[in-house]
Amino acid sequence: MQIFKSIRFKLMFLALFAVLSIMALLVLSDVRDTEERIIESQKGKVILLSDTINHSLMIFMLENRWNEIRDMIDNYIQRNSDIKEVSIFNPDNGKVFISANRGEIGKEISREIWDRSVSPGQNNNPALIKRGEELFATRLISIKNLPPCYACHSRAKTELGIMYIEISLLKAQQSMRDSRYKHILGLAISCILISLIFWLSINRLLIKPLNEMVNIMKKVEQKDLSVRIDSDRNDEFGFLSRSFNNMIISLEESKKELETFHLQQIEKASKLASLGEIISSIAHEIKNPLTGINCAVQLVYNNLREDNTQKPVVAEVLNQIGRLDRFVKDLLSYAKPTPLQFVPFQIKESLKIVLFFVHSEAKKKHIEINTFSEDNIPGILMDPNQMQQVFLNIIINAMDSMPQGGTLTISVAVKDYREVSGKIKEPAIADKWLAVSFEDNGTGISQDDIEHIFEPFYSKKTKGTGLGLSISQKIVHNHRGEIFVDSTPGKGTLFTVYLPVITLADKNRFFAGELKGDSIET
Repeated sequence: MQIFKSIRFKLMFLALFAVLSIMALLVLSDVRDTEERIIESQKGKVILLSDTINHSLMIFMLENRWNEIRDMIDNYIQRNSDIKEVSIFNPDNGKVFISANRGEIGKEISREIWDRSVSPGQNNNPALIKRGEELFATRLISIKNLPPCYACHSRAKTELGIMYIEISLLKAQQSMRDSRYKHILGLAISCILISLIFWLSINRLLIKPLNEMVNIMKKVEQKDLSVRIDSDRNDEFGFLSRSFNNMIISLEESKKELETFHLQQIEKASKLASLGEIISSIAHEIKNPLTGINCAVQLVYNNLREDNTQKPVVAEVLNQIGRLDRFVKDLLSYAKPTPLQFVPFQIKESLKIVLFFVHSEAKKKHIEINTFSEDNIPGILMDPNQMQQVFLNIIINAMDSMPQGGTLTISVAVKDYREVSGKIKEPAIADKWLAVSFEDNGTGISQDDIEHIFEPFYSKKTKGTGLGLSISQKIVHNHRGEIFVDSTPGKGTLFTVYLPVITLADKNRFFAGELKGDSIET
């Protein structure tokens, strides 16, 4: 059954159907034309014979040689075997008075012939009749009472008789059958020859180059990019072959670049893994002594009197110890993140908690924080604590970008997947997405810096570890979301966190695929 689905069969079927349909119509037309010409020739023959007999008859009648008329008719029949009947009957009563068949004399002519003889316009016109499978060409000729005939016949009569002649078309029918058979035979032979020519032509011009391309494509599918298609042809297949070869060359180059990039990424990942282990070890080694130092210095600070000149120095030491402690915590968080604890939670509740912590700092820096939210914002599966860390990092960065004060606008909205499909890398795991936007009117970020802000330890600030946005991006990605940044230097920055609306009912589908990276507890 596969052959009926192939291009070869479809092309041959369509081409042959078109060609053979036209040929069949032409053959049918030619057969009909041939048969009509044969029929017309037989009608001409009956006209010629009847006129000849009528002319001879008039001569015999004028010479008063009535007894020889029957012999004359017999002579015509003997010389022409196609003539089946010649008779003359009385136009008044239809009785035959001269006939080649002696037994018909004195009998009335058949009803069919009589009806034709009395019908206007039927005399002198040949007609075809059919008896069984045999056709006959017939003609009725009126024998007029001309002036030379007045010597023997009354002038009152206009017709002396009606001659009926009938010739068989058996030979003509055989000729038509032979012609029909020859045409059909020619059509059949033409069909075979045309089919063979089409088959060979399609195989050579279409199927062979297609098979070559298919075989090359199969090798390419098996990751053999060294193969090439013969592109010496100057037709469409030549152009297609050259285009295909160029595509393979591009694929080969892309593969090499991808392999090089992959090796670089593996090397980078290996270095980061080693660095993470080192960082984790160092951070653990520093954390415990640092806690002890912090407690000891705090004790010293508490025992100093308010007027002691050393107290501000000790306070700064405590401040720097706190800064080191935060730095160590960031290092541990990046090197070994805390497993996510997914629970149904409201984004607006997380934002309220974060805004409570930053309220006093924002007031101190003269920063106005405005919040907007659509109605009926759904709860989603998320880790509230880690998502609060994301929002806190973004808000702190926004506040740091407005040292002279400004406005921070936070908005929450529900988006359809088609509205965010150009902003996120995740597939359509959810129909609805939450968009949490943080827009400030601070100093902004240059385009060069935007490309690196999520890289570990990248920071243009004098304080901080440069890990905040990197950790935030990692948390959002583990929530199957995305952070999008848009900034104009001198005008401000817009951070948007996109999170899929995954409810408790969709929990199994959400966790169907294993997330790469950190482990997730649910």
